[in-house]
Amino acid sequence: MLPNWTRPLHKTDALGAGAKAGDVQLYPFHLVFQSPSLAYFPFIMDGAALTEGKNPIGCGISSRSAGTMSLRDPRGRFHRQRLYTSLGLDPMQVFTCTQVHSREVLALEADSPCEGPQADGMISREPGACLMVTVADCLPVYLYDTESGGFALVHSGWKGTGIALNALKLMEARWHTRPQGVAAVLGPCIGACCYPVDAARRRAFDQDFGGPSGAYPLGPVVKGPALDLQAANARLLVNAGVRHIALCKDCTFTDERLGSFRREGPAYTAMAALAGPLSCLGSAGASN
Repeated sequence: MLPNWTRPLHKTDALGAGAKAGDVQLYPFHLVFQSPSLAYFPFIMDGAALTEGKNPIGCGISSRSAGTMSLRDPRGRFHRQRLYTSLGLDPMQVFTCTQVHSREVLALEADSPCEGPQADGMISREPGACLMVTVADCLPVYLYDTESGGFALVHSGWKGTGIALNALKLMEARWHTRPQGVAAVLGPCIGACCYPVDAARRRAFDQDFGGPSGAYPLGPVVKGPALDLQAANARLLVNAGVRHIALCKDCTFTDERLGSFRREGPAYTAMAALAGPLSCLGSAGASN
């Protein structure tokens, strides 16, 4: 483990007082690429985009045309640098982790190195920090504590489903985050329309994330032969007390603007999911 990154032990107890299905506010949206390389989208609460405040945070996802952002590809670091430059981001303000399809979440410290150890999510309240994970069919989940200014970004595939709760728990431990004060965004991922899996995986997923009680704001987590990553994450967040969820309606498999492991195969495009200063992400089209 690299120094100056905090890797907490996550408790398994539930967060918050929970929320009734009728209390939840859902904000569906489609991606709009303000520049050739990035689609920007805001956090939303009570129907309004959260674009004000001392250090407003925004969300973004890179396009397939921006190139793969995976460091397993020799072009990945060049593509990252080109994306950062287009957004006016100093590479030293962008923080990543070494993704392994886990439920591990790291806490960014003031002197953390830019490339962190193995994990699949990060939280931060550092001024100017931008968090980045790579996705290609897996779901990026963005969280923003409107009361403390803390935020999180996690990579949630079928193996790592539940990591969003670990991020929320860490935010609560660090900043006394209340789930009711959190705005969540479920970014683009492979949809239930295109994600059939074998029967054993369907049973395991439903056993872990379904159940007879609690809210199902986006319907069942297993839909016919397929998994619904957004439905599973929405269920976890809502039952933890989160009430404001924006969700992207674009499927990575069918939308060729986006990278998809299932569509592209081994040479897939790993997209950069970003959570950071609105001054950079929200002005993505200004210099393009």
